[in-house]
Amino acid sequence: MSPEKQNMNFLDEISFFLHASRQVIKKVTIGAINGFNSVFSVDEGMRGHFYLDKGVQYTKRGRYNQAISLLESVLVDQPLQKDALFHLGFCYLKVEDTDRGIALLERAESSGDRSSQLYSILGMAYLQSKNFDKAVAIIEKALLLDPENFNLNYRLGVALDNLKEYEKSLEAFNKALEIKPREAKVYQSMGFVYEQMDRHEDAIEYFKKAAHIEDGKQDLS
Repeated sequence: MSPEKQNMNFLDEISFFLHASRQVIKKVTIGAINGFNSVFSVDEGMRGHFYLDKGVQYTKRGRYNQAISLLESVLVDQPLQKDALFHLGFCYLKVEDTDRGIALLERAESSGDRSSQLYSILGMAYLQSKNFDKAVAIIEKALLLDPENFNLNYRLGVALDNLKEYEKSLEAFNKALEIKPREAKVYQSMGFVYEQMDRHEDAIEYFKKAAHIEDGKQDLS
């Protein structure tokens, strides 16, 4: 373990014990003492809650390695804690440990996380790992919850394109354009789809539209 990581773990421990001490004082203040040991012992549930909260904060700040250490400790006692699974999986994706990140996100879904956010991130991870069948399945789940999401529709089009489901891919890209009509990358992607379908004139038309947008032209014809 690096000196920096050791130092941060130490600081997190100090922070936790300061937090725990405040909770003890609260117990004393309200007369909730059930005996000396119950007041002055460290509550493992309190530790887990504190580390989860701290780990989520680190994740949101982009401090992924620090978050990983804390969130892993939460899962030791609560292996199906879905918030810890989700944020830890996200952290591993960010540090480019894709397989571990996907495994944790899949566990989060199995533990009851059915959020569009989980489905969206897991779908992106499947795309990056070229697991296009799974990407389509999970992105379609996300779209049931958030059908007007541009990124989800675009990613579905990309996944379907890679599966050579060209007509379905174009449907997804057209839906993305309904949401954001001037996204050059969608026109480019559609151009490549038409190329693979041997519809060269259509491909040229969409490549031109993408170029017009990038040049700042308002007229796409």
